[in-house]
Amino acid sequence: MTFMRVHGMHRLLALACIAGSTTGVVTAAEAQSVTGNAYAVYVNTPLAGQTQSPQAVLPAVWEPNGDMASTTADALSVPNALSSDFLNSMTSGAIGSADAGAQSVASVAHVNILGGLITAKEVVANSTSSRSGSGAASNANGSTFEDLMVAGVPVTSGDALVAPNTRMNLPNVGYVVLNEQKVTGDGAMSSGVTVNMIHVVLQQPVVGLLGQITGYRQVGEIIVGSATSAVGS
Repeated sequence: MTFMRVHGMHRLLALACIAGSTTGVVTAAEAQSVTGNAYAVYVNTPLAGQTQSPQAVLPAVWEPNGDMASTTADALSVPNALSSDFLNSMTSGAIGSADAGAQSVASVAHVNILGGLITAKEVVANSTSSRSGSGAASNANGSTFEDLMVAGVPVTSGDALVAPNTRMNLPNVGYVVLNEQKVTGDGAMSSGVTVNMIHVVLQQPVVGLLGQITGYRQVGEIIVGSATSAVGS
């Protein structure tokens, strides 16, 4: 599966999901907000400073035909932190007479984090939220890794997904959370989810008066593939 094929597929799914749903009893006035944003890469480390790839942010959506925003970049490289190619971000949403929905997708190819500590041929983050007469819901369906490796260990072979919020320790670095999902809303009137496919947390030990390690503090982070969608009243 190539990067461009995945990106195109999710773009069509987003439009179909939002424009094709016609059931339910929610009015446009009741579903007052639909939000979405996506970005491919965020870096904030002591050595590399702070860098973020272009972010796609959904404008205020009030018309039934909805709106859409997208960004692209051929490559992004941050010395001492990350390199990547083909960064694409897209978000779309609509509020109709019967329901509302939003979808965000972030895609990145040829990911290399911290000098090969984490690599992936491709990362796709997908976040979808919808609301109808039966309630509100969000999911990360369609999010995938391709040939993901962490600390030299294969995590996925081909296109696959790991369990939500899978944490792996990175000795002398910190830890990584794979397929990180943060859910918001009450599931009735509102729902949202942020999907961070790779979230590296950089840590340094906190040393006590006697030289013992008393804990760890965060000193930086790297996020690859972030997509957020939400709908509410």
